[in-house]
Parts: sequence; C-alpha cells; structure tokens
Amino acid sequence: MGKYLPVIVTADCGSLTRAAQTLGYTQPSLGYIINNMEEELGVKLFFRSQRGVTLTDVGERLLQTMRRIEDMEAALTKEARMSQEERLRLSVIPSVASQWLPGILAEFYREHPNSIVQLKHQFCYLDGEVGVKAHEVDCAFFAGICPAGLDLVPLYEDPYCLLVHADSELARMEEVSLEEVVGKYPFIPNPESFDRDSAIYGVYRSFDGTNVVECEAQEYRTAVAMVEAGLGITLLPGLDLPNLSVSRAVRVIPLKEKYTRTIGLLCPKGSEMSALTADFLRLTKQRVEAWKQETQI
Repeated sequence: MGKYLPVIVTADCGSLTRAAQTLGYTQPSLGYIINNMEEELGVKLFFRSQRGVTLTDVGERLLQTMRRIEDMEAALTKEARMSQEERLRLSVIPSVASQWLPGILAEFYREHPNSIVQLKHQFCYLDGEVGVKAHEVDCAFFAGICPAGLDLVPLYEDPYCLLVHADSELARMEEVSLEEVVGKYPFIPNPESFDRDSAIYGVYRSFDGTNVVECEAQEYRTAVAMVEAGLGITLLPGLDLPNLSVSRAVRVIPLKEKYTRTIGLLCPKGSEMSALTADFLRLTKQRVEAWKQETQI
C-alpha cells in the first residue's frame, strides 16, 4: 500500500469509518495514521466533525500531489515487475514476422499468459546483433555468421529465387544462373542488397553499376512492384514467396547457384540467457520444425 493511500481513500470516502472499512483498518488505526501524516507534513489535512471529515484548503492542494505520487509509484512497480521475467524483447525480420511469428507467439502466450512481447523490426541484420550485444533486446532472428560472444541457433536454410516480370523471356525458364543475367538485366536492389551481412550482398555488387536501378528499397514489396512494372529483376528470399499474390505479373525462378541464407535465433550465451528467452527459443524451434512438416520442406 502506498504511503499516501490512507489520506486519499479517507478524502474520497469523507468518513474515517468508511475509509477504515475500505482499507481493512480499524478506525483508531486509520486515525493514528492520518494524525502522523499531518505531524510529518506540519499541516492539518482534515476537518473532523460528527458528520465525517472534509479536507482543509491545504489538504485539497496536497491531495492532488499525493494522487500523482501514488500513480507514479504504481507505474514504477508495474514497470519493475515487467522488467524482471515478464517481458521478452524480440528483434525480427519481416519474413519471419509474417510466416513464423504468429504461431510462435500463440504457443508462447499459452505458456506465459502474463508476459509481454516487445517487437523491434530490423532494418538490417546488424540491428539484431547490436541489439542483443547492447542488451536492448533479449534475442533476435538473424541471418548471417554468428557474431563473437553470442550464440546463434540455426533454424532454417532459406533459398533465394530470382523474381522477373511475367512477360520476360526469363519467365519461361525452369531455373536461371546468375551468369545469364548479370550485365543483361537491370537489377533492382532490395533491403538485403545493402546489408554487408547478407548472403546476396556480393551478388548485388557483381552487377555493373549501369545496370542497377539506383534506389534503396526499404522493403521487399517495393522491389516486387518495380519488377512488376518492368524495371528489372531482383532476388527474393523463399520465406517471402508466400506473401506474393498469384495475381501479380511476376514469376519466381529458382537459381542454379542455390544461394541461401541461414535463419537462426541470436541469443546471449548460456548463463546470460533468461529463462523466458530460453522458453521462447524452445518454442521457436518446435514451431519451425512443425512449419517445415506442414510445408513439406
């Protein structure tokens, strides 16, 4: 119970008797608390009469401050409680957020109904690494080489495909080698094209500058729309393919080179991992394995 709650409840009830019943005190005990509060502050808070109690002018003014203090203490207590074991801070990449995360969170909340998951979306893979190292997030979905000092639990080998316009001559091919398109077709960059930690950063650099559409697409749907408009070709991770509508004027062509990205969950090492993070990791592994079975991968 907050220090000023007895004063607040007494003021709201207008009666020491009713306030004592509300707070679970005896009337003499509550009266003693109010008297001590008045002595501590050096002011008279209440006028007492046979009909009950009413606030003095100074009591009216101080009551507003007391309410603010009680509200702030309640917020502080709530934040401290959530900061212990009840909040999971998670960094995600778009394809994982749409394909895996809903199912993972459904299982997670069944086991931890009072927990809160705070999502942070990555602009590049480095965001996830920095977030875990700086303790800004508890874990991060990641695709790349495991950074020093952290653990990376591999989940899925995600293949890249070539995305071309539906009327392109490439659309009739069963698979395509990058050697067949480099220097011949404009390449439309996607977010991973500028990410030095991505598996296709080198592919993007292999295209001659004159054949690259000069834009920094911050999301895959921008690159897809440009391909649909006939501006060039791009590479798309397999996890993003289900987000493509069948009505779009684009075609997905497998690559002969079999470029892939290894998607995993980046976590603190062993003893540094919280119990809540460990549970999330366990449920993530289970859900991804079930997803592989469902999609027959």
